[in-house]
Amino acid sequence: MIYSIEVKDLSVFVGSTRLIGPVNFKVQLGGTLVVMGETGAGKSLVVQAINGTLPSALHSEGEIKINGRRMNELSYAKRSSLWGRNISTLPQEPWRALDPLMRSFLQVKEAHRFVAQQSPVEATKASKHAFKTLGLRGAEQLFPNTLSGGMAQRVAFAAATAANAEILLADEPTKGLDAVQHANIISLLTNIPKQGGT
Repeated sequence: MIYSIEVKDLSVFVGSTRLIGPVNFKVQLGGTLVVMGETGAGKSLVVQAINGTLPSALHSEGEIKINGRRMNELSYAKRSSLWGRNISTLPQEPWRALDPLMRSFLQVKEAHRFVAQQSPVEATKASKHAFKTLGLRGAEQLFPNTLSGGMAQRVAFAAATAANAEILLADEPTKGLDAVQHANIISLLTNIPKQGGT
């Protein structure tokens, strides 16, 4: 059986010191996995290891497969070509996913335009729909540094889900959101498997 994500004996090290691991899990196509733990337990490191974006001082060992492909064997260029289209990430700190010099609406529109490869008209329409759905009306022309934490998280979510990647890795996606927006994001996340994603 081919899994959307298969992680076997994943460990993250700084030098010879093991920070986390070994971690093992499998997620079937359309499945959901929630990794819980205290702050500093290494949840974000697992996401970074899967993406191949660990800080340069760290390295991982073990096996990571995405849809049957061994990620460890791919070059950085090949691995990064999967980002957004096959695997998308919503980081814990949304400012890591947002260009500080680009207005919010344009960031989401560019994700639709260039990652999802939509026409300019389709990208504008899809972005307007995302801003309406996520309660971001009025934030279209704001830069990331002027957004509240919750608004930045929702803009990052809109960009991360623009291309309907097969897999979405969400690192504390409801951090900083009020109860209404928390419920909204959870609802959107639970729809991803229903639409065939993981």
